[in-house]
Amino acid sequence: MTLDRPRKLSVEPDGKNGPLLLFANPLETDAPMPDGPGVVYFGPGVHKPEKIILESNQTLYLAGGAVVKAKVLAQGANIRICGRGILDGSDWEWRKGPVGNLIAIRNSSDVEVNGITLRGSSHWTIVPKNSQRVTIRNVKLCNSRVQNDDGINPCNSQDVLITDCFIRSDDDCVALKGLDFSAPNSDVDRITVENSVLWCDRARIFLLGHESRAAFMRNVTLRNLDIIHFSMTAFLLEPGEDMRLEDITIENIRVHGEGQKEFIRLRPVVNQYMRKKVPGFIRKVQFRNVAVEGQAGDYLVQIEGADAEHDVRNVSFENVSIIGSRLMEGSSGVRIGKHTENVRFHAEGQ
Repeated sequence: MTLDRPRKLSVEPDGKNGPLLLFANPLETDAPMPDGPGVVYFGPGVHKPEKIILESNQTLYLAGGAVVKAKVLAQGANIRICGRGILDGSDWEWRKGPVGNLIAIRNSSDVEVNGITLRGSSHWTIVPKNSQRVTIRNVKLCNSRVQNDDGINPCNSQDVLITDCFIRSDDDCVALKGLDFSAPNSDVDRITVENSVLWCDRARIFLLGHESRAAFMRNVTLRNLDIIHFSMTAFLLEPGEDMRLEDITIENIRVHGEGQKEFIRLRPVVNQYMRKKVPGFIRKVQFRNVAVEGQAGDYLVQIEGADAEHDVRNVSFENVSIIGSRLMEGSSGVRIGKHTENVRFHAEGQ
């Protein structure tokens, strides 16, 4: 097989069991010198530092052939984690280890994670919390070893770009959360996930709104994505705690369906993760150019408000199809419940 460009492939002769994951990377052009200022360098071989702490103006570099068994805490400004090596969390049991996440980004700004592979996380994998201007580029997450191994969870953060990534997890691939109000700006704002391949074995591809301790979760763009496997509802938008979930764009999505029961659910809720036991709000959600192909199934699309105040407004579906059938208001898989307003369906060209 010859590839004409960098690609992320899952070769599955036996389905999801024992896939061969092939990651063809672009050539590196900016690898740091091992003795460069602020550089923490790991060359080829197995390394077991267990915990790495990065502060402002530092770079963690994992060279090709390096397997680094450690968890990373980044806290500062202008931090890079890059290379072609592997960051491996598989030595730790579920929810154990010296840092809560495989890469924990805390109270930081201008952070980039680029090019590396992450394997076997014991808990949430990459978590920017109370951080701004975080870029996660060409990162390959190979998880599904334990539960609660969420892929990338931006929490109370702004200006997060997730691009050109491969994410396989047992739990949610990408979950946006507002865990607390401790930061000067606790909103979850301006989050983009694009040009990536997503695979979730047990939970959701995207979860927006659980643990919603923030006034707003808004300006979220999910675009040009290939969802190759999912289990539960792929797009689950369920805000609570009076949070306003708004200005969400989901476009150019290709989904491999395997007969799943649910596909999309928009519903303010109260659940066990919430401290303030009231629902949230959903406003201005656009689905555009989304296609589910593969096996027949229910693929339910459910939209329902919680009450007259905590409702769902201004949702549009444009050129959305499920197993070749255009999604319309009267489609068999569409459930529009109470406390909704201005839910619209458009075919291509209308």
